[in-house]
Amino acid sequence: MAIATAPITDTQRDRILAFDEGHFLDFKGKDIQPAKLSRSVSALANADGGELYIGITNDRKWDGFHNVEAANGHLQLLEQLFPLGEDYGYTFLRHDREKGLVLQLVVRKSRAVIRAADRIPYVRRGAQNLPVNTPEALQTLERNKGITSFENEPVGADPVEISNSETVIRFMLEVIPTAEPELWLRKQQLIQKEKPTVAGVLLFSDLPQGLLPKRSGLKIYRYKTTLAEGTRETLVGNPISVEGCAYDLVRQAVAQTQEIINDLRVLGPEGPVPIEYPRRLSTR
Repeated sequence: MAIATAPITDTQRDRILAFDEGHFLDFKGKDIQPAKLSRSVSALANADGGELYIGITNDRKWDGFHNVEAANGHLQLLEQLFPLGEDYGYTFLRHDREKGLVLQLVVRKSRAVIRAADRIPYVRRGAQNLPVNTPEALQTLERNKGITSFENEPVGADPVEISNSETVIRFMLEVIPTAEPELWLRKQQLIQKEKPTVAGVLLFSDLPQGLLPKRSGLKIYRYKTTLAEGTRETLVGNPISVEGCAYDLVRQAVAQTQEIINDLRVLGPEGPVPIEYPRRLSTR
C-alpha cells in the first residue's frame, strides 16, 4: 500500500496541534495498539466521519513514527479492516523541525456497519468511542445507516391479521388486475417469513394499535398560545386519540383537525368570523 508523505508548514502544524478532540477528530500516540486504534476508525466511520492523527500525544506534542516502516503494524491492520479507497485516506505528515511522521487518517461516513478488530462496531459520540454491543443498539445503527428499516421488520402476529381484514379486502377491490390478498401481500413483501411486516400491519390491519401499541396511533393536541410550541399549561381540553389503519389515520386526523379549526373564530372587520380549514389543498 503506497501512502504519500506530505510536508506541512508551521501554520498547518500549529492548526493541527490547536484542535480539540471531538465528534469529528481524534488524536492517538504512536504507541497505541493497532487493535485499539481500529475502534476509533470504526467509530468515526459509523458516525459522521472525521480525521484521526496518529503520532500526536494527549498533551498535543508532535511525536511521530521514525519512518514509514515503523508504522507497518498499524498500517497492516488498518488496510485489512479499512482498505485505502473512497472511504479511507492515509497520508504521512512531515514537518522539518518536528520529530517523525504523523499518520493522518481521513475517515468518511460509511454506508455499511464498520467493525473494529474485536468484531464489535463502535460509534463516535463527542470525544468517545462507544461500543455497539447489544442487539438493540446494532439494530438502531443499521436503521440509521439505512441497512434495515422499521417498516420492514416482522411483527409477531398471524398473517391473517392483514390478509383477511376488511381494510385489505376494500383495497383489493381497487387493484388491477384482481388478485388474492395473501398472494398480493407476499409479492409486495408485506408478508415475510410467515409474518406480517410493520408496513403491512400499518397499512392493512383493521386495528394496527393492537399489534403495535404506542407506535401506530395519533394524538391531536390543541394549545392556546402564541408561542411556537405549546405547554401543559396552555393545553386546551384532552388530547384526541386517532386509531385505525394508515389510511384511516390520515382521514380521521384531517377530519378532527377540520372540526377543531371550524369551531374557532377570529376577529374580522365586522366582528368574529369562523375559520375554514380546507379538507383538500389544491396542487395547482
